[in-house]
Amino acid sequence: MRFINNIFTRWGSAFLLLMLSAASNAQSIHISHCMLGCPQSNADNNLIVRHLYAAEINSENGLADWVAYRILAGSVGVASLLPRQWVQEALLPEMWSIESISNLSALYQPDLSEAQDRDYRVNEFMFNAEDRGRLVPMTSFSRTPYWSELNYISNMAPLPSDLRLGSWSRLDQAVNELVGRVGQLYVVSGPLYERANRSALEEGVLETPTKYFKVVATSIAYAAFIFPAELPIHAEYCAQFTSIDKIQELSGLRLFPDLEKELSPELFQELRCDP
Repeated sequence: MRFINNIFTRWGSAFLLLMLSAASNAQSIHISHCMLGCPQSNADNNLIVRHLYAAEINSENGLADWVAYRILAGSVGVASLLPRQWVQEALLPEMWSIESISNLSALYQPDLSEAQDRDYRVNEFMFNAEDRGRLVPMTSFSRTPYWSELNYISNMAPLPSDLRLGSWSRLDQAVNELVGRVGQLYVVSGPLYERANRSALEEGVLETPTKYFKVVATSIAYAAFIFPAELPIHAEYCAQFTSIDKIQELSGLRLFPDLEKELSPELFQELRCDP
């Protein structure tokens, strides 16, 4: 297991001591949100573990490279009336504040001299609500006491509104319906970047994702999808199907590091798809 630069949790002190003891003895740390191990990369990032999800936070932009979560049948509910205001992530270093993340190119600094209507404003920057979404959906956890965790910026991604309200949301609905039949599902999700312009990164210009991936899995089967960021709102999520190998190739992640037997792609049919 690769070295984890920082591990942040809000769990009890006894469990924290257990984790630190395991790390000091070079033992594996098992996180219940991750099926067959959490995704692995070569990046020197921060790992956050909350009640509902685990997330690896990119050291360049302060946003999640991946989130992993486990949905149970009893956790799914209606989330339309739940508050959806972004909250500073207390488990992140101070350098990754809402103010610093507001410098991402997906956000903008408008002329506010005559502005009346505003979305999310921090200092002189405005968060455009249409360009921000949650990698872990509230509907999958609205019946838990921890749903408010999904407002932390460790769960935030620059999801364009057509994607977020279109096929991305419809896939989440299909996943919620499926978990009612099978009892539990594991999901890994995150952004994909095109890293052709390395000089831009070296100069501190932060990229925005060009695609997003989502893998839904049980212990024996999976369904994987890649969504272009500019996907039209009426696009079908089934048309975005792909393989775990393709996601690993594009992301540089090893999604299920403890996998011993290859998963079957039969979960596509369970999600009303025919790949």
